Amino acid sequence: MNAPRTTDADVLVIGGGPCGSTAAAFARQAGMSVIVVEKDAFPRFHIGESLLPNANAVLRRSGAWTAVASAGFVEKRGARFCTADGVAHKRVDFSRGLVPGLDATFQVERAKFDALLLDRARALGADVRQGWKVVELLPGNAGVEARLESVDGEHRTLRTAWCIDAGGRENHYANALKRETDPPRLARRVAVYSHFEGMVREEAPAGGDTIVVRLDDGWFWIIPLAERKTSVGLVTTTDRLRSGGRDAEEVFRRTVEESPYLRERFRGARATMGFHVTADYSYFRRALAQGRCVLAGDAGGFFDPIFSSGVYMSLWGAEQAVQMVARAHAAGRSLTASECACYTRRVKRHAGVFARLIESFYDNAAFSVFMTPRPPFDLERGINSIVAGHAALTFGQRWRLAVFELCCRIQRHRPLVPEIRIPTRVAVSARALDSEATPTGDLVTLR
Repeated sequence: MNAPRTTDADVLVIGGGPCGSTAAAFARQAGMSVIVVEKDAFPRFHIGESLLPNANAVLRRSGAWTAVASAGFVEKRGARFCTADGVAHKRVDFSRGLVPGLDATFQVERAKFDALLLDRARALGADVRQGWKVVELLPGNAGVEARLESVDGEHRTLRTAWCIDAGGRENHYANALKRETDPPRLARRVAVYSHFEGMVREEAPAGGDTIVVRLDDGWFWIIPLAERKTSVGLVTTTDRLRSGGRDAEEVFRRTVEESPYLRERFRGARATMGFHVTADYSYFRRALAQGRCVLAGDAGGFFDPIFSSGVYMSLWGAEQAVQMVARAHAAGRSLTASECACYTRRVKRHAGVFARLIESFYDNAAFSVFMTPRPPFDLERGINSIVAGHAALTFGQRWRLAVFELCCRIQRHRPLVPEIRIPTRVAVSARALDSEATPTGDLVTLR
């Protein structure tokens, strides 16, 4: 299919989340006309509320930083990791990293954060159309044709020179780019999460830290969003969830009860909304660009969010996608095979740095090395900068990461640091938590 010469805009951006709105902002800054299609009406709930300091620079370049910095979000200066029994613990202080300028960022309520970014794209002149989703995309040599459907069942067709798909994990339309995925690097897992009020908190400034609680088959996140609102989620294997009776809230409550550390955090807490379940969220498409279509953010791939890399990768990926499209647009041509392959490699290499740490996190020997209070060779500063989001590795980061991984391999055979015991969860009857701490809301089952 060859698109007609007459188009409705230069770029169609699918999705109005952080990736889509940032892509729209950069495209407008590059002088291209943009239509953003978003199926939901904003503000809307979304999980993934923790930013990384390295995302701040992308937000500055897109022009959204001033609004984000003045929105009253909780300041985040680090992350804390501990075992479920609370015996082993470590704090990553962003200011103690190898790369300067990554001292702090924010924990954000996504409904507010996403609306701010979409407003920025709209202020730059992007045509934002909410309540519409793409049901068919027909790429051609000169452009793309997208067939849309509204929440009311109305249908419409758009013709643009380019399409940047930032629509997230959901696949509403057939797309050759989305058919093949890379072999999975991580075991299939599922997240069960809700928002709570009244969670036990640390005093500032550590009170704004993300807390990651290591379990034998997964982990728990605790992310402070406001004075009394906290995002809390359990990441576990699909097998564990199914063996727990397929009742996601029951498995969540049982996990809290089995952990002394979590029981203390939940003292006096209650859920403020129903529980949500997200499954199979570690994946990457085989190719991320072709012709006049580009996948960005979660539409292209996503790894287990232990290190909160999701929003950062979406913002960074949006900028990379627009830079590539803008060059080809200025030259009046489609993307070359070389450009598509280079973009795919660049995004996967960037995300792969986080994947390497994630794989270490799930390995008990490597986790012991990560958690050691004073690692040798000044490794901590290099790892801290990666946890802060600096995945374009400097020489100093690169050799420290390589030495860290070598130490992890040695640790499996000959301990270099004290081994950390990961408490094994046992099958117990799901006794109700204290009435003040019992999560409430809609029951969610894994289908």
